Amino acid sequence: MRRRRFLAHLAAWGAALALPRAWADPRPIDDRIDVCPYCGMKVVDARFAAQVTTEGGRTLAYDAIECLLDHLAGHGPPPPDVADAWLADRAASERTSATWVPVDAAVLLYHPRLRTPMGGGLAAFADADAATAFADANRLDDARTLTWAVARQEATDRPWVPPW
Repeated sequence: MRRRRFLAHLAAWGAALALPRAWADPRPIDDRIDVCPYCGMKVVDARFAAQVTTEGGRTLAYDAIECLLDHLAGHGPPPPDVADAWLADRAASERTSATWVPVDAAVLLYHPRLRTPMGGGLAAFADADAATAFADANRLDDARTLTWAVARQEATDRPWVPPW
């Protein structure tokens, strides 16, 4: 009878694993416990944060978008197997709380004078108009807007986090 019960459980687990995974939504940043797995810094400014859920269901919070990009590109410790990823919308977030945008829907703004926790000059926005308005309001002439895919490709060529 034990074998039959084991096989029934195994079949149930196999069916559950075959279903598409729907992980939880991103969680709020907690500056008391969230430490970036790439650089080891505490996540203290949610406006530039990033977050991933791994294939195993673990949530990792990054202090800067450039840390997530460099981690996924393999510039540091072994990268996680990402199931879902989000970036903080710079225009809608506050220092202590983030409004999340899925990475594929985000518009990234890059300018070397944009002060970010790691100095990479990247911020995310929900749309291109918000990114352009932010660049204009902060006199970031010649700011570049990028998609997540373009930023990932550039991370494979060179790290986003400047060398110390």
